[in-house]
Amino acid sequence: MTNSDAGVPPSLRWRDALVRPTVVSHRASDLHDMREANNTLVLRVIRQHGPLARVAIARRTGLSRTTVSSIVDGLLAEGVVREGETLSAAPSGGRRPTLVHFNESAGVILGVDIGRTHFTLLATDLHAHVIARQSGPWDTDLGPDVCLPRLIGTIRQLISESQLDWDRVVGVGVGIPGPVDATLNMLVAPPRMAGWGGVDVTGILRAALGAPVLLNNDANLGALAESRYGAAIGASDFAYVKVGTGIGCGLVIDGKIYRGSSGVAGEFGHFTVINDGPLCDCGNRGCLEAVAGAPQIVRLALSAGYGQGEATARATANGKAPQPTQDTEVDVAEVIQAALRGDPACLSAVRRAAELIGVALAGLVNLVNPSVILLDGSVSRAGELLLDPIREAIRERSLLAASRAARVQASALGDSAIALGAATMVIDAIFGPPVAIAHVADEAAGAEARATAGTASSED
Repeated sequence: MTNSDAGVPPSLRWRDALVRPTVVSHRASDLHDMREANNTLVLRVIRQHGPLARVAIARRTGLSRTTVSSIVDGLLAEGVVREGETLSAAPSGGRRPTLVHFNESAGVILGVDIGRTHFTLLATDLHAHVIARQSGPWDTDLGPDVCLPRLIGTIRQLISESQLDWDRVVGVGVGIPGPVDATLNMLVAPPRMAGWGGVDVTGILRAALGAPVLLNNDANLGALAESRYGAAIGASDFAYVKVGTGIGCGLVIDGKIYRGSSGVAGEFGHFTVINDGPLCDCGNRGCLEAVAGAPQIVRLALSAGYGQGEATARATANGKAPQPTQDTEVDVAEVIQAALRGDPACLSAVRRAAELIGVALAGLVNLVNPSVILLDGSVSRAGELLLDPIREAIRERSLLAASRAARVQASALGDSAIALGAATMVIDAIFGPPVAIAHVADEAAGAEARATAGTASSED
């Protein structure tokens, strides 16, 4: 143990990947930093490819057997790995090696989906298996001064009711609608979220919960979850489109979430689809969100006569246009259920929104050429009533070479997608995404060799 480790409980050191870089670089001359990064590499390999014998870990990481053995001993002491079972036979006929297993129960991850009108909170283990879940109505219009304390209380309640140990909470991932600046790590002028721009959401939650907090756009996290556990497994280029109060898009290009130069890529809801259309909350006119989001679908259904009952029938019979109802209690879930039952006003509203979404997606298909387009959010509960007009618009308005490769379907994870993606974001920050190991292993092995050579030359 180095002086810098003095007084730090061993069970906490492996979590440091959340608050410091862990990839080994040839520029890092500090042996302590190199050792910590090697620890993380070994742990990543065990988690993603285990159970493994120690010799197999050395082979996969490129580290020496002695280094691997020392690291595994330390991880066993921390409780993040365990040993058990043996291989059926040793290749040389000697002692059968014991397998090293990742201990997914060593920590708890919290994934939070803060929607404009709902929230979902998940507690998972280190393999993203859900341990506990809570969801309910939400209202970001109340502002961060009301919403964040309420969220903190809800998180504490979930931990308490699930009988989880706070000391095992490793980190918190948060998905939130609106543009999240990757450098500032906060919302920047989010439409429909007055008072949230520039608020240090991560700092407030971190101070209250005593754990690292990571923030990202909700659609990005939905895309991340679908790529790992849902309908986009194996897809290297796809789009996850969330259609609810707002409309957002998570883009995966070449297997990675595409965030753009400042982290705010994917604001699909602010594509202009109708010149001089209705004013959007972003200040522009004719945005997709303003003409096809959940509030507009409700308005279209009410304007077409939904909820007027016999009065609508009489007006239609007399050749008059039905007048919109003033029923402010109608929400998009009710309109979609009515559409599924065949209500003509609601069917018309859903189809109109789908056509406009399809027009915007046709441009995306031509630009990005995704293999999969996943629809999620409250409006996606309309199923084929939404998907069929979208597919039709894409076929009509995009190049055949691009559109025939694009599969349009509902997401597989539904209401859990964004919160599960938020938890996965934290897990990736600790252990790295699965594709990163080979690159990190090469750098780790090189760094170990250089450090060994340097030590040897200093002793000569």
